[in-house]
Amino acid sequence: MKEQLRTSEVLAKLTLAVNYEELPQEVVVKAKELVLDSIACMIGGSRPVQGRKIINLFAAMGGLPEVQILGSSCRMPLLNAVYVNSYLATVLDFDDTYDGHPGSTVVPVALSIGSLCDSPGKAFLEAVVAGYEVGIRISNGIKPSPERTKVVRGINTWQIFCATAVAARLLGLSCEQTRDALCHAAIHASVPSLRKWGFIDGKIQWLKNNFGWTSYGGVLSALLAKEGFVADTTIFDGRDGFWIMASSDRCDYEAMRKSMDSFHTLLVHTKPYPACRHIHPSLDAVQALLREKDIAPARVQKIRVHTFYEVVENYTFLPSTPFDGCFSAPYVIALLLHGIQPGPEWAREEYISDDSILETAAKVEIVEWEEASKLYPLVKRELMSRVEIFSEGGQIYEKTIRTPRGDPRNPMSWEELQEKLHSVADPVFGPGRAKRICSAVKAVEDFSSISEFVALLSP
Repeated sequence: MKEQLRTSEVLAKLTLAVNYEELPQEVVVKAKELVLDSIACMIGGSRPVQGRKIINLFAAMGGLPEVQILGSSCRMPLLNAVYVNSYLATVLDFDDTYDGHPGSTVVPVALSIGSLCDSPGKAFLEAVVAGYEVGIRISNGIKPSPERTKVVRGINTWQIFCATAVAARLLGLSCEQTRDALCHAAIHASVPSLRKWGFIDGKIQWLKNNFGWTSYGGVLSALLAKEGFVADTTIFDGRDGFWIMASSDRCDYEAMRKSMDSFHTLLVHTKPYPACRHIHPSLDAVQALLREKDIAPARVQKIRVHTFYEVVENYTFLPSTPFDGCFSAPYVIALLLHGIQPGPEWAREEYISDDSILETAAKVEIVEWEEASKLYPLVKRELMSRVEIFSEGGQIYEKTIRTPRGDPRNPMSWEELQEKLHSVADPVFGPGRAKRICSAVKAVEDFSSISEFVALLSP
């Protein structure tokens, strides 16, 4: 009887199985959309105080100017650049989602290593798809039960494998080296920390998901494997496997070892709002009502939001800084009602102390919707919300959203993603550059070296 491959070996083979020539066209198109989206997030993340501070901190360390920091003129050693670019990708909370934010640990790593190694465009796209596919398989495999999720939850914990898979591809690791890199990554993985982000006192810690460290650890794991560092190749398997290290209460090995017959990349969501994805169905509902009705904020008496428990328990506070705002459902709902269009504009300092916006936010009541709470923890989940706006004169406007914009079942168009890039890139580069970046992404497989492409992403 043939001995079953260890999970680390299966994942290594999957990492190396992605071949551009064999990818369905819809996967290639989706990968390009996700690259464009993450580039927008990184450029946008370079402008807020958190992005500027992280760039300055690492720039002061010096070292070889190997890799470009997006949206900046700075160049840094590879690992430092991987940290900074991944951190920038999530600053605005504009980054893509799949039970986490995989793009922030895929695309920055692929751009950083690809530019250093002069990787061709096709190899770059292969690495991007491999990063999403391997990371998401591990996420699905170690996903805890809904009851456990309420106690402990981690995103960066599994996303380290996204970065490792990307690095393994672009650094040219063998199957055995890739296996060892994934096993090293399990040792470098961060503890599940989401439940201690700071929601209780209304201030979000600036590391958030700590994706900079996650990507740093993933790339370092690949570099160590390339140098022959020995790994425990059983680390994913058994009762003491990675799943329990990651504080899960179960492991679905079938999901983790799933073949490439279908592509998880196609299931990744993009975001039209710089706010936590959990709030998006509520924002879609408000946007829909504003398009249909003439709703003046001053005439609004109350806004009641029916949604799932995660929002009810964690996203009801009023923010202290723009950085906190993306997790405050009342605040971002108020921004929309006051006609402030989603994008980097939402990070402006003055809105936090604007009395009219805060008065509207104070009218928002968030209550649990049992049906939405049941669906929320599932792998193929729906994020649902029903919004009621009570206006003077007894008028009640109501809208239910079961599938928010950016969900693969309700996708953003290329034009919408292009406009998202314009909104963040034009203030950094001036007009014209965003259009060139979009054209380059559409033809990225034609680049002989990704370094030529990355040159478009700095002032």
